[in-house]
Amino acid sequence: MNFLALLDKAKTKLKDNDPFFQERTGLVLDILRSKGTIPYKRCSLNGELHRQVAAALVIAHESGVSIDVTTRRAQSVHEQGYSTKVLEYCDSMVKDKFLISQTNKADGRLWLGNVLNAYLDHPLAA
Repeated sequence: MNFLALLDKAKTKLKDNDPFFQERTGLVLDILRSKGTIPYKRCSLNGELHRQVAAALVIAHESGVSIDVTTRRAQSVHEQGYSTKVLEYCDSMVKDKFLISQTNKADGRLWLGNVLNAYLDHPLAA
């Protein structure tokens, strides 16, 4: 599924009152921040975008779909209402093996890596 479409779905789903989804999103965001893939600095400025990216990964996992980066043009991403940082975050996720790509960049069809799949397949018991 197109990554920007996943971000749109994530924005909507984050507004729902689904504690299970919120918990899984928080877990993914914590994993990404712990490795430095998504920066923990400037959370007050970009925190909502960071949550959307994490939520998009959770939605892709729940739906069993790939994450398709169909454009790397910053202008196209900006025209659709998103920060161009999302492309940097995706590249970092590929570099850190949170997303699997055919190249060394986030381009084309991406799949969740083993670490994210393991945590999302078997959530920690409360």
